[in-house]
Formats: sequence, C-alpha cells, structure tokens
Amino acid sequence: MAMLKIDLGLKSFEVCDTDGNTLGTIHFNPSDPGLLPRWKDAEKRVRELASTPEGEYDTADGLAMLDREVKAQIDHAFGTPVSEVFFQQVSSLAICEDGSMVLDHVLQAVEPIILEAQKTAQANSEARIKAHTGKYEGKAIGLAPEQR
Repeated sequence: MAMLKIDLGLKSFEVCDTDGNTLGTIHFNPSDPGLLPRWKDAEKRVRELASTPEGEYDTADGLAMLDREVKAQIDHAFGTPVSEVFFQQVSSLAICEDGSMVLDHVLQAVEPIILEAQKTAQANSEARIKAHTGKYEGKAIGLAPEQR
C-alpha cells in the first residue's frame, strides 16, 4: 500500500510544570485559522457554564461536571485532546498560590504561541502571494490588448 504524507502544520510542544518536569507533549497547528472560531465557541460555552444559577456547582459532583466540560471545551478549541497533558489529574478550576485558576495559567502559556504563529503564518502567506503576483502589479503583463 502506498503512503500519503500530508503536512497539516502540526507542531509539537513539550509541556512542563514549573519545576521543569515534563508533563507530556501536545500536537496542534497553532496557526490554524479554525482555532479562533473554535476558541470563541469554547469561551462562550464556558461563560454559559459560569453563569449558571448560584449553588449549581457547589457540590463535588457539580464541580467535577464543570471541570469535565471546561476540559472538553479546551480540547474542542485545539481540535485535539490536550487537556490530559495540560491539567494532568488536577482540576482546571484548581486555585494556585497566586489566586488564579490552573485554567488561567494554561491559557496564559498558550496564548503567545498561538498569536505569534498566526502572525507569522499571515506574513508568510502574504509574502507567498506577493511572490506570485508581484510581477503583475502596475503592469499590463497578462492583460488582453483591450484591457491595457
């Protein structure tokens, strides 16, 4: 059987804790333009969950359900199961020493990677287009006689 290799733009990222211990490796395309709409969907769903009636998540079962849903939304946004590596056996809602949630730390860690990758991909795409179309700018090359 022949093998078909396709570059999906996937990048590998080793995820470490603050002590430098490797938690695992995640693979996703940080320049995927579909990441932003999926992220917006996930963000909307997490906001909906956060605005539930007072006390709905005050039980252990309620908090566990909320944690599972938050992790599912993170996986949806990335288009791949990253939450197992990001959160390990810790709740996404766990509070860190600085008072923020583990979820906040995850988002702060990945945001600059995604923003830089999107910026670089856009610049590379524009340069590629310019390389193919630049010779036609301001010239009559490729135009029919009646278009000149």
